[in-house]
Amino acid sequence: MTRLTQLFSLLCLTVLAVGCSSGDKPDLVPVAGTLTKDGVPFVNATLEFHPQGHGGVSYGQTDETGQFKLHYTTGEAGAAIGSHEVHVFGGHEQGKAAPASAATASNPDEGEAPTIIGSPDGEKKRGRGNGAPAGPVKITAEVSDSDNQLSLTMPS
Repeated sequence: MTRLTQLFSLLCLTVLAVGCSSGDKPDLVPVAGTLTKDGVPFVNATLEFHPQGHGGVSYGQTDETGQFKLHYTTGEAGAAIGSHEVHVFGGHEQGKAAPASAATASNPDEGEAPTIIGSPDGEKKRGRGNGAPAGPVKITAEVSDSDNQLSLTMPS
């Protein structure tokens, strides 16, 4: 190889190493909490924490008590420090039935494929009329560099 080719190769490797480093990833802190609606745990909801500053999205899922823990987009535990717009998908209040769009007509444990239940007359409907969510519920949250046991509340 010529000297120019060697220098070009070294430059390309340097750029690649810097571009693929974790330098773009923000400092992460552990985040856990509870999601409620009207004081009742909000269960089986997916949470996306979108930082308003630097960093990627962190994700979580509420359990049967409304508790959640976040994981960064790389799979590591935590979220970026700062303000976040939280998108809440799905879920329902503890003790209430799941939305009709999630109900099934058969038991998949018995070897039968589940059938999604639509409207009572069996028609397939689009949009909000079939129990489908209108989109994510958006709330805000602040992640600090210390205690991040968050209490989030869904709007009524």
